[in-house]
Amino acid sequence: MTSNAEDRPRLAIAAGRGRPLRSVPPQATPGQITALRAEAQIAALGILDWPAYGSADWLRLNPTDPRCYAATLEAAELHRRMDADPDLSDAEWYAAVFGDARRLASQLAAATNRLRRMREIRDARAQPRPAHQLKATPGWPPIAVPGQPGRYLVHGQENPA
Repeated sequence: MTSNAEDRPRLAIAAGRGRPLRSVPPQATPGQITALRAEAQIAALGILDWPAYGSADWLRLNPTDPRCYAATLEAAELHRRMDADPDLSDAEWYAAVFGDARRLASQLAAATNRLRRMREIRDARAQPRPAHQLKATPGWPPIAVPGQPGRYLVHGQENPA
């Protein structure tokens, strides 16, 4: 690793955002799952910057400092990635792990936007609707008229009881 922080790759694109690992893409390999977990751990620390592993700044850190852990975790993950595929860049790695996740997420968002919102449903239910007209059907038993005990509708006529 180089000593210049701007030149070295960052382990987590979302470092410091606190993005927890809630799901793993189904096509992810065990190594990719390990990397996602490492990124989630660094994101959970809530730090945005840490010194390079093995640098003088890293050596001066207290061992309980979360930046010490982040640098160590970053070095381990970068070593694992280098062993797994030395020609794969971070961007290519994310594309391989997540595949079409962005396309799928945009499709899900569009489908969700097409659904009626709860407020729209509540407003539609609040609108007065005309009363349902009872109609007896041939072959079915008589229908009791609501609110009028003893009155029934029979196909073709209305019968008082």
